[in-house]
Amino acid sequence: MKFFVTCIMTAMLMSVALSDVVCASGRGDETVVIGQADIASMQASDTPDLLNRIPGVKATETSVSIRGSYQVKVLVDGRSINDPTSYSGAVKWSMIPVERIGKIVVHKGRGGVAFGDNTEGGVIEITTRQSSRFGGTVDLHAGNHGAKNGEITLQGGIDRFSATLSAGAREYDGFTVNDDLKERRAGLRLDFKGDSGTELFLSGDYSKQKKGLRGYPETRTPNSRMNYEDSSMLFGARFNGLDSRSWYRETTTRNSDSDRDFFSQLRVKSVGQTLKRKVSLPLLGELQAGAGFEWQQASGTAIDEQEEEQGWLLFSKRFSQSNGPWSAVAGIRGNLYSTFSNTVNPELGVTWSRKPWKIELNSGSSSNLPTFRQRYNETSTTRSNPDLQMERAMKTGLALSFTPSEKLNWELSLFRRDITDRITYVRAVDNTGRYENFGEVIYQGLESSLTWKPAAWLELTPSYLYLHARNEETGLWLPAIPFHTLSGQIALKPFSRLSIRADLKYTGQAYSRTDNVETLPGYGLVDLRVDYRPGAMQLYVDVDNLLDREYLYVDGYDAPPREWEVGMNYTF
Repeated sequence: MKFFVTCIMTAMLMSVALSDVVCASGRGDETVVIGQADIASMQASDTPDLLNRIPGVKATETSVSIRGSYQVKVLVDGRSINDPTSYSGAVKWSMIPVERIGKIVVHKGRGGVAFGDNTEGGVIEITTRQSSRFGGTVDLHAGNHGAKNGEITLQGGIDRFSATLSAGAREYDGFTVNDDLKERRAGLRLDFKGDSGTELFLSGDYSKQKKGLRGYPETRTPNSRMNYEDSSMLFGARFNGLDSRSWYRETTTRNSDSDRDFFSQLRVKSVGQTLKRKVSLPLLGELQAGAGFEWQQASGTAIDEQEEEQGWLLFSKRFSQSNGPWSAVAGIRGNLYSTFSNTVNPELGVTWSRKPWKIELNSGSSSNLPTFRQRYNETSTTRSNPDLQMERAMKTGLALSFTPSEKLNWELSLFRRDITDRITYVRAVDNTGRYENFGEVIYQGLESSLTWKPAAWLELTPSYLYLHARNEETGLWLPAIPFHTLSGQIALKPFSRLSIRADLKYTGQAYSRTDNVETLPGYGLVDLRVDYRPGAMQLYVDVDNLLDREYLYVDGYDAPPREWEVGMNYTF
């Protein structure tokens, strides 16, 4: 508690010390920015579908990775939505339906200074849509395997006040035994805009999910169930150049299996505060400064009540050459932990830009903290390890882009991540295991993408990712990580109201076991979507796995056969 109070005082003192400094807002270079118009044109069925259009990003219903790393922090209006009760920071994308998204910023392989821990792969910032216009959207769609989904968003404002209310429900019977899902969610946001740029908002979200856990094809688990419940509140404020976020969140996961007489529960509560603004200091000039703290409490069937706190302080500065092609951003972040060793993480980015070329070089470090579940949870096959320590990651990247016109863009990126004390699940001879800090892992590879619009009605966006991921102590390749991934989208718009998009993807072979004895074969997929927009209404047909391929995901789970949905979206 003493540590917690110290963090609060640090944040409060910093807000007072900075409150009289007047400065302009600004940010460093961002890797990928998708605005509201881009989101509308991409015609994605959900948020994972939208993210999967970005080269190097792979999103599923409950996870996201960037260039092979699942250590990706996802923020909505400045608050993390990663699941604190999961093994590896899973994401419940249903909490942020695509209809609510106004902007997405993806930082690949960077963000350790601005966003803190668990950013080895990168950061995804999502900003929700806000409007003072009275109106909303309704989205309804249904498909095979008992898929049903409904979303509604209402918004409006009077004078300086505005509000957004959203709710949704989703059901799915599944394509095999115990693959069903039922979900409900609701959210409310209130906004106020005052004089001199003052902005205040308060948002609350609640979601509840029940689903079956089908298991692997060779070992089905017909009675394994999971219940997930999440509630949160976020208060944001901007005034006098100060940006503040305060949040509370409570997440509960329950797992059961009547065949094994098994039940477990894990509940995590968190309270946090961040403060950011620009300051002017002697000799250093104008800096972006920030401070914050977070308190967490975990409890459950296999965990005695555990409390942890952390605080941080960060500074970053942007340098630019007057009328020249060079610019740079340098930053440093200090992290204080009640449970782990304190860390200092620097980050540097240098950019040279002269049309049509742009070159970016970045390097930095970050920390990946073990989750409560990895440290304390126990099952019939998994033992706890309270002494599990953090991973340390060193990241370096080089990116080259060529944009001779608005119709053509080519990008090439080289990257490397060195991870020490990697957290690995180690299995014993009795088939029980636990998470341990084990070895050094190097991820390195290249990513290339092309966006070409040869005609007003045609757009082509192919991309390629090569990923080399190996344990340097054993010399073995990491499982569930394909060496090659090819993808491409073909977008046709033969008429103003009609659009057709085909998504093609090939995922190369990957090792299925840590001993590299077995491999999973590669597979190719084709997805198709057709949209027709008669005025304010949008009608669509979405088909996944159009060729009805049988294949396994790289983690060994069987993928669904051909699935289709028909739906409508109405804006009023």
